[in-house]
Amino acid sequence: MCCDRDAEKYRDGDNKDRMEYNREIDITECAEVYPPAEDTFLLLDSLEEPAGLKVLEMGCGTGLISCHLAYSGADLTAADINPKAVCCTGSNLRNNKLKGSTIVSDLFQNINEMFDLIVFNPPYLSAEEEGCGIIEKAWAGGPSGTEILAEFLKQSGDHLLPNGRIIVLLSSEMNSDALNNLLSNFKRNKLKTRRCFFEELWVEELSL
Repeated sequence: MCCDRDAEKYRDGDNKDRMEYNREIDITECAEVYPPAEDTFLLLDSLEEPAGLKVLEMGCGTGLISCHLAYSGADLTAADINPKAVCCTGSNLRNNKLKGSTIVSDLFQNINEMFDLIVFNPPYLSAEEEGCGIIEKAWAGGPSGTEILAEFLKQSGDHLLPNGRIIVLLSSEMNSDALNNLLSNFKRNKLKTRRCFFEELWVEELSL
């Protein structure tokens, strides 16, 4: 996916502690695992340095974001519904001599801990998840593109420490009415946007 990087927009007061892509972190892509794409890098560029925070990356894929979080000092847990993604993330963490735990989990099904920060690049394309293969589950977000995100947000409150935050990637491909409805109970802060042809991607920080 190729996007107009010149059209990127940051929130007001963007600060120097924001994370950046580190070319010294070596990421190996794996078969049947969602590879890093423009949405991955947009989410990465929206994160602040997480040193000392308990952080969960939901839907870790190859582990590019998880590796950057661990490199920046996060107490990291990386989770994915795809066992091959969890294996891929674990391998990339080890190959870069980075610390972090990995777990196979359908959203929070196998997660009992609480976190300061939860990061999620959810499946957001309008497509039925039922009948999808494991790689398709990385992008099939349900009929409105918001169903997986809705279930994630429903469960996330039980896994946030006091003053905990969620950072999530969103897309204009999602049904706007459904999206605004499920985000109505959160305090919202748009961090960064990027236009990709006929689609707009953006990242929001959510807090209860």
